Amino acid sequence: MKTIFHDSRYLDFHTHSMRQANSEDVMEIVSLHLGKDKPHQYFTVGMHPWWTEQPVTPAQRKELEVALSDPKCLAMGEMGLDNLKGPAMGMQMDILRSQLAIAEELGKSVIIHCVRAFGQLSEIKKQFPGIEKWCVHGYGRHATLAKQLIDQGFYLSLMPGLPPTKYIELFKSIPYDHLFLETDSMPDVSIIEVYETVAGLIGIQVPELQRQMNSNARKFFGR
Repeated sequence: MKTIFHDSRYLDFHTHSMRQANSEDVMEIVSLHLGKDKPHQYFTVGMHPWWTEQPVTPAQRKELEVALSDPKCLAMGEMGLDNLKGPAMGMQMDILRSQLAIAEELGKSVIIHCVRAFGQLSEIKKQFPGIEKWCVHGYGRHATLAKQLIDQGFYLSLMPGLPPTKYIELFKSIPYDHLFLETDSMPDVSIIEVYETVAGLIGIQVPELQRQMNSNARKFFGR
């Protein structure tokens, strides 16, 4: 199968809008919340914990199955747990399980939103051994937790705009083959600038960082 992840491109692993649609040098993976479609090429789809009040209904399951069957749908998500916003944590866990059951059945990788709920997330992950690839997006916590998550089988997509010391700490502590870079559609954040910043901080060339991120994506998405 011909890969869609080219080593010479800047991969924006997680964004909510296409801002580089006319650039052949940038690939953006747009995260869609079910029922809130936006312009996209390659995408993921899920039900974000901020806007979801109950587990997946039969009608929503059908919608998800249709979306996930699209060849340009790369994974399921974002979905997850947030201790600062959304329904009560018990309900959020039920909602997440209802989505993970679909991802496991369909053999999809998953993109996870997690805020102050990593213990609960780790417990839920154990309940779905059939899901091979998991990634926590927007990661900005410390290296100790990052290493624990990597040991549990997670990939991490780093939050844009981290302090330089944080980028250095995380890249020193984590295998490069389990990391991604993203913009998360943050205002005034360019994925090209993110790559340039990170490459300078960790002492490698931008093309090498591009190759690594795209190699990681081929493994994570199976594409």
